[in-house]
Amino acid sequence: MPNQVLMIVILAAVLLLAAARFFPRLQLRTVLTLALLAVIGYFLLITVAEMPLFGKAVNPAHNEISLRYLEQGVAETGVINTVSGIITDYRAFDTLGEATVLFVAIAAVIATLKSH
Repeated sequence: MPNQVLMIVILAAVLLLAAARFFPRLQLRTVLTLALLAVIGYFLLITVAEMPLFGKAVNPAHNEISLRYLEQGVAETGVINTVSGIITDYRAFDTLGEATVLFVAIAAVIATLKSH
């Protein structure tokens, strides 16, 4: 991975120099924005390429956590409904984060609509 990052930095520098030389009217801000978008796109493509194939037994979705939730969820949480136990006990911080994001989004929409 460090070699890839070094290659990306060198490629971005070469692209910046080439763009400045061949397109003198092109603003540096535009060139930097395009270079940054290219680097972000590259990392997104690498991330997708490294993802495990759908349905494989070695996927993170098929690990021992889901079995533990199903087998010991009632005893550990005291809740009969497995889904409710997972959401309120095992994944409480995640659920709190999702609720916070929804609240902030609703507040932003209301503030935007009231500003006009």
